[in-house]
Amino acid sequence: MSPHRHRGSRSTVRRFKISNDILLTILEFLDPPSLWRVCKAFTRAYSLMMEYQSLRYKYELAISGMKDGPVTKVPPISRLHLLLTYRKDWLQLGWTHEHRLQIPLPAQVSASVGFIHHVQKHGAYSTIELSELPSSRKNRPPTLTRHLKFTTSIVDRVAVDLGQALIVTGSIFRYHNQIGIQLHFRDLWSFNKHPYARALSYEFSSQVSTSAAVVRMAILVCGSKMAVSLEFAGGRIKHLILNWLNLDARWLDDQDVQFLDETYLLGVATRSGSAVVNLYNVSKVPSITVVREFELPEIWANTTMKFVPNSSPKSDLSQSSDALFYAAPETRVLALTSTPVVISRSEYYPMNWLFLKESYFRFPSRRDGFRVSWRQWGQYCLIKEIHVPSKLVCGPYVVGTKVFYVENSPRSHGHSRLHVIDFSPFPESTASSEGWASAGPRAGLVPNENGRSIPSSSVDGLAVKDITATEDNIVLFLEAHQGYQSVNVLTFGVPMGGSSRRHR
Repeated sequence: MSPHRHRGSRSTVRRFKISNDILLTILEFLDPPSLWRVCKAFTRAYSLMMEYQSLRYKYELAISGMKDGPVTKVPPISRLHLLLTYRKDWLQLGWTHEHRLQIPLPAQVSASVGFIHHVQKHGAYSTIELSELPSSRKNRPPTLTRHLKFTTSIVDRVAVDLGQALIVTGSIFRYHNQIGIQLHFRDLWSFNKHPYARALSYEFSSQVSTSAAVVRMAILVCGSKMAVSLEFAGGRIKHLILNWLNLDARWLDDQDVQFLDETYLLGVATRSGSAVVNLYNVSKVPSITVVREFELPEIWANTTMKFVPNSSPKSDLSQSSDALFYAAPETRVLALTSTPVVISRSEYYPMNWLFLKESYFRFPSRRDGFRVSWRQWGQYCLIKEIHVPSKLVCGPYVVGTKVFYVENSPRSHGHSRLHVIDFSPFPESTASSEGWASAGPRAGLVPNENGRSIPSSSVDGLAVKDITATEDNIVLFLEAHQGYQSVNVLTFGVPMGGSSRRHR
């Protein structure tokens, strides 16, 4: 049989080369994560991406775990330059500006997203001063930041939600040996009643008959929901979960709580000798329900457990309208710390820090039972052991996918060291750092760690007592000295059209 007779029946595979114009159109259509994946799979797409600034900017957004902001006036080349500088400075811990605040004591000094605030009590009234933090992403250098000062009734705690222009002030009072809370809901800029609040003020009894003093008060705001936490001398903790729009409220007794969004709340507690994370549905505050319980490692049962604040936006709607770029809400990392309650004189037990993608709790598997074992969901977690006495560690604090903490020297006037752990959603390296006690095979988190000594000129030889972090700043709260509380704001990134010397 002639070999040519069946030539027409053979299948033929033909490959057509897409023109660069069409390929560029396709690449421009992709979101940052999809563009990154395509460029990793096809070298031609990667080469084209490197030639076009708009595509390179989108590619770098994916690596940084960021999203493009609503600002439209800045050209791609400027956006790319600012993003590359911003990302490099954060990973190398090279800030571009320092701003020092000297606050006279006694004062209650703290920070919310976007502001440092301190409260001075003057007998029957208090003054609240707010200093806006600088931002390279918003082209707001320290010289253009806003400063506010208000006079009000006695205040024990302040929380600011910049996205809602909301400032909440809280005070504690006693009534017939019970602890009560008074809250005010005000507009951030006018200090009048917030337009969405049903009433200017709100009072609620904790229904706790105790002579124990309140040693800590904290306020969390998440859209229409709010959590007011009270810690009493002796360790007892109560959380008021509140819808501040309609004033529905309920108390919880967990060790700590953290909002995922306006519908779901996480709580950590010890139940029947086991440490668990509770996933609550708080869509209707009077009828809060437990959706699932997640078991924690057995050794966590006799520890103090706390969630770590993440100051990046919880949703695209909650990010600032004037930001050039911002941390992508879907890449947020959730952190939970465990510190031993009793530490012997001869030795200390390591702290454990647990990290996982926050999205794990947002989309639980339908096949999961009510109680999820640690063996099952621990596959999605990383645990880091900190072999340093807890009194020498400040933090951690989380911003998007980055974790920051400070380690002080055991010497009274020793050096302080700043650390960063970066969980890039698209890491350039697959090798994880050492010192991790557990690494779940499904965690999808690759830690990239770095650290540097804080120059003595930045802390004046004082120990760091606490820190907080935002998308633009690390704030160092130093120990009190000569009647003043020193606060040093370390700002990262270079504002548009500006340049600044990096502090290395």
